[in-house]
Amino acid sequence: MSTSRGDSESNVQKNRARFLDYFQATEADVAQGRQIGSDGIHKVQSPGVYPNCDALITDQKQVLLGVLTADCAPVLIWSSDSALVASVHSGWQGSELDILGKTIKKMKSDYSVSPESLHLVIGPGLTVDNFEVGPEFIDKFPCQYLHDQEQGRFKFDNNRYLNDRAIACGVPPAQIEVLKYCSYKDNDLFFSHRRDNNITGRMMSIIGMNE
Repeated sequence: MSTSRGDSESNVQKNRARFLDYFQATEADVAQGRQIGSDGIHKVQSPGVYPNCDALITDQKQVLLGVLTADCAPVLIWSSDSALVASVHSGWQGSELDILGKTIKKMKSDYSVSPESLHLVIGPGLTVDNFEVGPEFIDKFPCQYLHDQEQGRFKFDNNRYLNDRAIACGVPPAQIEVLKYCSYKDNDLFFSHRRDNNITGRMMSIIGMNE
């Protein structure tokens, strides 16, 4: 779904067209951020490519928000009370910067939406069993998200961290779904930057509102 890792533009265009056709949409309907592992958030009113951001928010029904991943967690958010959706790209860098929490807070402050009305889907990305990190993560995240210490190495539970951040922002736990798939382990289904040593494609998740 991306040309950033060497796939031909023609093949990517065909893949994206097949994917979007399932939703009766085209590339002209998609807004996508140029993801850099940041806490940049854009409020979008129209399709297109938005630089230097890893989260998008829209209240426009004609816009689909896209997020590309290959181990980082995609997070899709919608409100049951308001015409509002968001997409978030959050690997460990985005999680450290609290991009999900900042996105939820921006939805509340800029659109007057109640966090209690929000619903989230997290993943597929790396699950804790396959998210090995170094000792520097002790200074990045609370210890409850770092497991199986062995010779200074840990397993980071990014999905649980994102789930807990959403709850801390006021989203009811029953309205959060964490997908059980693992981009690393389920190699017949997903691309994985870590498993494939960065020689891999990218997956796309999208969210939008029906007319």
